[in-house]
Amino acid sequence: MGENKNLIKNDGETVPHQQPLSLSEELRRENFGLQHHAPEDFLRSQWQSGLTSRWFLGYRWLLGIFFGTGVISCLAKYHHNGRWFIYLTDWGFLLCGITSVSGAILVTIHHWNPQRMGERFRNNWQIKAYWVCYWINLIFANVIALVYWTCIYPQDRDPSNPAYFTDLYNIWTHALPPIFFSVDHLIVAQPTRLLHFVYPLAFGWLYTGFTFIYYVMGGLDLKGRRYIYNVLNYSKPREALFTIGAISALSVVVSTLHYGVYRMRTFLARKLGKLQ
Repeated sequence: MGENKNLIKNDGETVPHQQPLSLSEELRRENFGLQHHAPEDFLRSQWQSGLTSRWFLGYRWLLGIFFGTGVISCLAKYHHNGRWFIYLTDWGFLLCGITSVSGAILVTIHHWNPQRMGERFRNNWQIKAYWVCYWINLIFANVIALVYWTCIYPQDRDPSNPAYFTDLYNIWTHALPPIFFSVDHLIVAQPTRLLHFVYPLAFGWLYTGFTFIYYVMGGLDLKGRRYIYNVLNYSKPREALFTIGAISALSVVVSTLHYGVYRMRTFLARKLGKLQ
């Protein structure tokens, strides 16, 4: 596996292997899947020149430690007898920790022996799982922040509220993830697929299914109510369905916008000679 492994198109033109697909190619059914011919793209920065980079490795571990520490400390402080796990914010924050720590581990493995590990990761489930987690995390970090700051925050700042977060954890869980991971999306070399909106969409529906089962089984939130969020109260099915539809649409829009960020990143990389 060479560093400058290029692809030959049908017309004989040699193009960088990181060249984005055309729109017609993006919309092919197989691009719902998780196939990519260069697994090392998930283990390096768009802007590094060599097979490995100590700077990128250090950056990956700083991100992993930051969010890994955040998840552990937040869970310890706000466990609430397991009810920490009923909130979408906490699902998203947990995913921040999983994604950032697993990314650091994978880059470390690659850094140790880049030639051998590139072949090892080819069509490997670890890279595919990381790709799914990364994309869901990126999209829902933004979705959660948008919904929280517009719909929930104004009623959420009463210190007597049992679900209250201190300002530190409020910023850590609701403000920093969309900022840090959106910037990260400009740093990494991995591809983005337009049709991968299905993964954050499925994640949102999974959480919706959990909240409905929790409601049917009589689960209570920290205030003793039979719903977790005012906007997702199944005793008001029309409002709940509207919320589900709005969040689903928002996740697709955010996913499409971040596909645009990927295209911008690769455009700049090509102009600067960094597209491998």
